[in-house]
This record gives sequence, structure tokens and C-alpha cells, in this order.
Amino acid sequence: MWIFFMSYARIPVPLRLDALQDPHRLVLRFFDELCDSVARQARVPREEAGFVERPGIPGEESIKALFESQVFVPLYSKRSFSSPRCGREWTAATHKVTQGSRPSIVPVLWTPYSPTSLPARVKEQYPEVPEGIGEAAANYASMGMHQLLQLAERSDPECEHAAAQASAQVAQVTDWLAKRIVDQAATVPGQSRGPSSGGGRTTAPTTLAGLDDAFADPPRASPLHITVLAPTEEQLPVGRDNTLHGPCVDGWRPYGQAVGPLVGQMEVLARNLGFEPTVLPFHKHQAELSSTEIPTAPWILVVDPWALEDRRMARQAREFDRARRPWTAVLSTLAEDDLQTMEQSDRLRGLLLTHFPRFHSEGRAGEQEAVRGLAGADVFARWFGELVDATRMRCLRSIHSRLSRSGTDTRGVPETGVNLPRRPGPGSDSGVPSDGRLVEGSS
Repeated sequence: MWIFFMSYARIPVPLRLDALQDPHRLVLRFFDELCDSVARQARVPREEAGFVERPGIPGEESIKALFESQVFVPLYSKRSFSSPRCGREWTAATHKVTQGSRPSIVPVLWTPYSPTSLPARVKEQYPEVPEGIGEAAANYASMGMHQLLQLAERSDPECEHAAAQASAQVAQVTDWLAKRIVDQAATVPGQSRGPSSGGGRTTAPTTLAGLDDAFADPPRASPLHITVLAPTEEQLPVGRDNTLHGPCVDGWRPYGQAVGPLVGQMEVLARNLGFEPTVLPFHKHQAELSSTEIPTAPWILVVDPWALEDRRMARQAREFDRARRPWTAVLSTLAEDDLQTMEQSDRLRGLLLTHFPRFHSEGRAGEQEAVRGLAGADVFARWFGELVDATRMRCLRSIHSRLSRSGTDTRGVPETGVNLPRRPGPGSDSGVPSDGRLVEGSS
């Protein structure tokens, strides 16, 4: 059992990544420092102070720690509020009352975040500003812990004084947070430090899959069109394994049975990002892409490269690429755990580049990576979110441009989504800048 459990948004990490490039590095450094302070103040062994999910830790162990910890410590960031896992961890932590304990939460401001932009269920839990530590408190409130840690790590000799000052402020804020955690833990009844099946309490689940995402209820949602270009069982090329396909496109499971159908996954991701998705048949795209009317929504095309061996679907792909409207994007799958796909990866990647030359050559670095094929479900989810956001912004710019040229009042086109804000709001810690490079430490 542990005093606290730290919740943060995981970022897909490439294989053979240098330690200094690990996007979770600052999260884990902060966790280590917080553990040291909590252990010292609570007078417990360090291994009992806190738990955080590290790469390679089995999911069951993390979930067990979540339910057995006394205090829940979520890192507030844009990425966290767009993460279904973080939302389910929040639900698990706040429903511990069913197991005999009162939820204890000490949120951490990881990146600057407006209180008015919080999901409805967490509005009463905005991170407190520390008292009695002066400038450290002010900088924590304005910059967040992530930026303070970055400043503390600067190695430029000219910045040594500023780095030392930031390091001292990190220690001050960390000690203040540790005291809050220890104080909260002291209010938790001793018998609740470990759920069991006795005493009228339910056993902690071993998965978060059945829990609601506490962050997935934005008051208003922007429309999003999704089209899938993938073969059904009957349309597969000769010799292609059919275990990952179904009788219809909705049954396509490129990343395996455990992940499940990709269409359902995209619908969940889209709603968590503040959109209302509509999955449309491919032929429906032709009318809107060739129309001179104002676009009604950003449009994402998701491609199984095996589909491009079918003449009809290959023709549809080329048509989509030739049209290449600003509010469209292409993602494709190239699952690394699909042996047949990996054996044919060079050929399949060649098909993708042949059929989507404009999306590949005219896109930014991240968009090009998405066209070339995404290896895993986590990487797909990351780029799906990035491209949905990028296409939405391009869609809005296109709408405003057309309206300004025509002199039309924007109030006349509310159905386009112009006035529908994307949750979770201002601030950007998405971890990927416009050119597609991963930003260290963001979560």
C-alpha cells in the first residue's frame, strides 16, 4: 500500500529512446522528489510513499496501487484532460467511497490551465496556490511545475543562478505539496488502505475499462467526419489473414483483438477531445470535397494499406488525395505486431505513398508520419488527436476566409462548429509542435 498515487498522461515512447529524450522524464523526476519529501514528513519508508506507473509496469499492478493508495495526485494538463485513462483513474479515485473511504485528492498544476476550462466533474478541484513560500508560489501558479522543472535543468553557464533559483522553488513547492498529501492521508480511515471483499466492501477491479471517463462530458462538441478505407472479410486480397477484419468496416481491428475495433476507438477518442464524430461511407466524401460550399466539419480518412490492392478503393484513395481540402487529413495503420503486415511493410508503405502523394509531400512532418503508417494503438491515438486538432483549425480558417470574401455574417452558420470550442480549452502542452517533433517532458 502507498500514501499517494500519481496520475499523468502517458505519451507513446519510441523504442531505443535516449533517457534525456524520454517525454516522461520530468514527470518521474518530480515523482521521485515528491516521494522523498512525503517519506520524510510521514516518517515511512520511501517505497511506501507513492506509486506512479512507469514503462514496463503491468497494468494490473498500477490499478491495484490506484485503489490501495490513500491520496490521489493528478497532474493537471491539457493532455491529461484528453486522456481516457486519466479520466477513468479519476473516476476510480473518486468512487473509493464504495469501498469504505472518502476520496482524498491533491491536484498538481503541471501546466497553466484556466479553472473555467476544467471538465465539469473536476471544477471543484482546482490546484491550490501554496501559502508562505512567496515567489515560488507565484511562479508555480503562473508557469506550472513542468516549466519550473525545465528551468531548474538549464545547463547554460549564464543561466546557473536562474537554474539554482528555479531548483530551490521546485523544492519549496514539492515540500508544500508533500505536506498537503500527508495531511490528507491522515484523514483516511486506516481500514480503507486496501480494498477487500469482506466487510461489505467490493473488491477493486483489475481493469479500468468498465469505468466512465470523468473528463469525457464537454458541454458542447464540434462535429468531426471520419471515413474508413479498409476491406471487409470478403474484400481481402488473396492470402491475407482475415482474423483482424469483420463482415463490415466497423469490425476492423488492425492493432489486434485486445485493442478491439478501430472505429469504436476513434469515436471514443474524438469525444474525449471535444468532438461529436460521425462515421461516413467513403462515397459520401465526394460531394463535400468537390463542393464550393462552406465545409461542415474537419474530415479524417483512416486507411488500411491492404485496401489499396483493391482497384475501387485505390481509385477512391487517389480521388481523396487529388482533392486534398485544407480541412482533411489521412492516417494509415501499419501494425508492428501483425507479422503479415510487417513482412510486406515496404510494399504497403509504397502503396500508401503512391496513392497519397499530396498528403505526404505537402504535409508537415507529423502528417507525413501518419500517412506512412502508424505502428501501434498508442501512436495512432496520439496522431489522431494531433491531426483532428490541426484539421479543425484549418477548417475554421477556411470558413472565416470564405465568409470574409463573401461578406456573410458568421452568425448565419453556427452548424459549422465555428462557435463550438474544443475542450479542454486554452493552453497547449500537447507534446507535439506544428512540425510533428515530440516535445520533451510534456504530458
